[in-house]
Amino acid sequence: MICTLTRKISVLVVSGLLIAVIGLVMYCTFPIFMENEIKKRLVLKEGSQSYSYWKDVPVPIYIHFYFFNITNPEEIWALTNKPVLEELGPYTFRESREKVNITWNENGTVSYRQIRRWYYQYDKTNGTLDDVVTTLNVPMVAAAMRGKQMNEDMVFFALEEIFSQLNCSWFVRKPVRELLFEGYDDKLMKIAKTFMNLPYDKFGWFYKRNGTDDGEFSAFTGAIDLQKVDEVDTWNGERNVTSFDPPCNIIKGSAGDMWPPSKSHRDHVTLFVTDICRSLSFTYLATTDVNGITAHRYWTDDKQLDNGKYNKENKCFCPEGICLPAGGLNVSSCKFDAPAVVSYPHFLFADSVYSQGVIGMKPNPQEHRMYLDIVPEMGVPVGVAARMQINIVFEAVPNITQFENITKRIYFPILWFSETAEAGEDIVSQLKLVLTTIPLPFYLLLERSATNAGF
Repeated sequence: MICTLTRKISVLVVSGLLIAVIGLVMYCTFPIFMENEIKKRLVLKEGSQSYSYWKDVPVPIYIHFYFFNITNPEEIWALTNKPVLEELGPYTFRESREKVNITWNENGTVSYRQIRRWYYQYDKTNGTLDDVVTTLNVPMVAAAMRGKQMNEDMVFFALEEIFSQLNCSWFVRKPVRELLFEGYDDKLMKIAKTFMNLPYDKFGWFYKRNGTDDGEFSAFTGAIDLQKVDEVDTWNGERNVTSFDPPCNIIKGSAGDMWPPSKSHRDHVTLFVTDICRSLSFTYLATTDVNGITAHRYWTDDKQLDNGKYNKENKCFCPEGICLPAGGLNVSSCKFDAPAVVSYPHFLFADSVYSQGVIGMKPNPQEHRMYLDIVPEMGVPVGVAARMQINIVFEAVPNITQFENITKRIYFPILWFSETAEAGEDIVSQLKLVLTTIPLPFYLLLERSATNAGF
């Protein structure tokens, strides 16, 4: 009886010691195991779980366009009133993204081009693509602003004569389909194309962009350093853009498909945006739920488009040291020297000088700011809202008759867009499965050890 009891106690002691040793080993090795498992799944390489998500983005992406229709063009021409604008839209398109020419490089990066295509969604549109919009005659205004910049009498004379011969007006009336992807014939552009290297033969905000790419990206795969996964190394072979002064010209941040995994939220995440030739920083807001999966929400704050007054780091976004009022980004050097200014929709967070020039702006932080919802353990975005407004500088050009009587500069709102994506329940289920299966081998091993010990 005593021997039997002693034997049982010995077994329990040995088993307890064995469990303690196993627990200690697991405690020390589990973080390494987890890191290796996560790395194996998240590193960009053919066959990894992240590769298919990265190559052909499965989350449905929609882009919603809103135009500002000018309701009082005669009053503006007569200089008797500000522009009165009404918002039309949204005009919605489904966006697909496909990475092509994928090349794996020896320095731990992958090079590729991303083809984007847009498909009209009539059921998600308020109106039709045949809606006619009264909007600014951008080719005419751009030519006048370019002439002002050149400041040569011969140029002023030529532009005034051309404007007169073509009977140009400050405004045009065009259907949405032409203003977006189809483009419209413009006599001024045809004349300019005879002596200038213009890239297009028609004018449209997204003319000839459907089915094209934004250049060649080279991004880190995470194989060498997982904390750099999907971080842009070069764009079109360069690590800097020519649009801004240093250090604002540095290309940094994610290409937008993934971010490094993290256990807790980061202070901010960074995204490189080709359309404005710069990176944007998103600050942490809160934990949120996207169709059943926990994500960290990051959004752009009111200092993102500051002119350097509050955020000194933004001073180098001012070309030749000339800064716009806070809330607007001069992208002329990024967009063929067009007098374009990018802001948040309805001049959200912008200096009052922008909205005071027109009537009809109704900024709303919930509808007009940008955000990213990222699953921290995987660095995968499950919710996105990218929102920007395109404005054109409209001001006096003293040496051109058609522009000499304009009394004050106006940052003329043309359109704004909201590019949104949200992972549905099917994609969320797949992501949750990945999250729950990462530690499964550990728990199986622990369970097997406990069973073998007699528990």
